[in-house]
Amino acid sequence: MTGPRLPRKLGEIGIPMNPLAASTPVSEVVAMLDADRHAPGVIVQTATGHQLVSRALVERTAAGPAPDAPRTAADLPRHDVLALPADTDIDMAAEAALGRPADEREEPVLVTWPDGRYGIAPMMDLLAAMAGRYARLSRTDQLTGLPNRAMITAEGRRRLDAGNLLAVLHLGLDRFQDANDVLGHHGADALLHRVGVALNAAPGPGNLVARLDGDQFLVLLSELPPGHTPQSMGRHIASRIRGPHTIDGLPIGVEVSIGISPADYHDIAVLQRRAAAAMRRAKRERTGVVEWTPGLDSTQRVDLRQLTELRSGLRNGHLRLFYQPLHEATSRKMSGVEALVRWQHPQRGLLPPGVFLPDAERSDVILELTDWVLAEALHQAALWKRAGHHVPVSVNLPPAYLAQERAVPTILALLQLEQVPADLLTVEITETAVLTNPDEVAAQLSALRLRGVRVAIDDFGTGYTSLGLLPRLPVDELKIDRSFVVQMHDSPAHATIIDSVIAIARALGMMVVAEGVEDEPTAADLARAGVDLLQGYHLNRPTPPEAVPLVPARPLTAVV
Repeated sequence: MTGPRLPRKLGEIGIPMNPLAASTPVSEVVAMLDADRHAPGVIVQTATGHQLVSRALVERTAAGPAPDAPRTAADLPRHDVLALPADTDIDMAAEAALGRPADEREEPVLVTWPDGRYGIAPMMDLLAAMAGRYARLSRTDQLTGLPNRAMITAEGRRRLDAGNLLAVLHLGLDRFQDANDVLGHHGADALLHRVGVALNAAPGPGNLVARLDGDQFLVLLSELPPGHTPQSMGRHIASRIRGPHTIDGLPIGVEVSIGISPADYHDIAVLQRRAAAAMRRAKRERTGVVEWTPGLDSTQRVDLRQLTELRSGLRNGHLRLFYQPLHEATSRKMSGVEALVRWQHPQRGLLPPGVFLPDAERSDVILELTDWVLAEALHQAALWKRAGHHVPVSVNLPPAYLAQERAVPTILALLQLEQVPADLLTVEITETAVLTNPDEVAAQLSALRLRGVRVAIDDFGTGYTSLGLLPRLPVDELKIDRSFVVQMHDSPAHATIIDSVIAIARALGMMVVAEGVEDEPTAADLARAGVDLLQGYHLNRPTPPEAVPLVPARPLTAVV
């Protein structure tokens, strides 16, 4: 639904014309204009240059008293000519034409081309082109060229009235502020433009895409390919815009959260609000795609209550740590575990981290929670050590925790308290934490590493970290995000990204961990590719500490 292309340059509306000799009889000029009723005037080549005489001036002159009538084209009256190059923007040409004296504003404009041609741009055509451009601009997002909020709202209302709307999809890019921080404003705009282009092609014909503002987009879904549902289309769109997109030489992957509202209510504003609410749920719980349900709106308002309950849960012993083993890729011997927090809620049961961690990370609760996770994980490592098991433990450190001056002293004090060797602890940081303050983060991590604590970058490849930062960081491991692992057999691009991460890690002397290993072919291929450690449901699910298998999970099928 793009409509006809509107002219952008003056030459697109200019009518090429052959200049007349100054000696051309006026009678011939009149005859020429009578023969071509669309000609806006004539161009006369005089000793002082090319002059433009409009049709209106020729007709008024020809209708005057015979004794006063000019005999040749050179004698025709004319205003001061406004001559502009053909590549002049329509807006600038209209501004110049309207800036002339009042009695000259209806006169056409002389157009000149670089190859020596001349033409005439009628004033009405110029004003119509400018008006059309402004009308299009009022309905179009200038950065991406997609329809804007006003246009898609009006179109959504029309499709609802016509019974031609299946669902509304609201898309929000994840961690886009990181892109601004790394790429700068210009680079982030370039990324949004690339995403807009990819998104516009993703839903297929009959469906309309718009940019609302910032990193928010909307899709009106009116047609579905055979076998597709709105949810599967949402996942398809997410995969199409994922990239990587090369911006300023950096390969940037894009993750998106999508909310879906079925078109079961006859008010486009309500459908848009529902889709936005579902998108916020998808973003908070990191589930990718969420469809709106009647109970979802009410759950959007329980965040403050949930934070209060989480504080109480911390103090009342309701938090639990589960541990997911990591295995050597070739031998499948267990090499360590990652500590993953759960909340044993008194009324809601065992809650996964996606339900409460996003809210905690937006408040100071995350600091108290991270203290508890570190203390509990190191205590468990001490228990295993006393039982004769050397089990390294990985703990995630959120950006807010690492930003504290007390972060390093607290971790070192806990190691001393539990009498756990520092090399049994790996702290995992996200790319976001690195970008918050690279120099400060590097200093904090260096202090930990100096004492023997290992450092890993978690979810590597999903954020916007510049590869130039990696050599400056004291990092032992890169963890490839599960989103790349689960698609490595279906997407050559994702397989290439994995190979690139392995090559980068090797060059910098780092180990590589692959998350999200869900089947044996994936595990075997990752081992062949050179991944050091594997983690995922195919090997072990997160379990309470007493259920952690302190023996290899399963034998390796031959890697060749």
